[in-house]
Amino acid sequence: MKNIDGCQLRDTFDISQALKEGWTIDYNNCLGGRIRGINYSDLHAWWHVAREVERGSEYHQLALFELSDKERFALELSCGTVSIPNI
Repeated sequence: MKNIDGCQLRDTFDISQALKEGWTIDYNNCLGGRIRGINYSDLHAWWHVAREVERGSEYHQLALFELSDKERFALELSCGTVSIPNI
């Protein structure tokens, strides 16, 4: 992991695929990320990521690791529990 200004960044998650799919992860104050829709609403972006996790997408599973605890909780309240298998 890289350390920039006291923040640890994961080397494994590449945002480029998310951008192509119309969503991104917004990082704020080293507390973790928040999923944000670019081409559609944030809630739609949450549903997209949750659906892809359920389909077994390792990329979308890695995205969940980038989220803050609060964002993950909000996503699960809206979209249902998403499990992350060992990858």
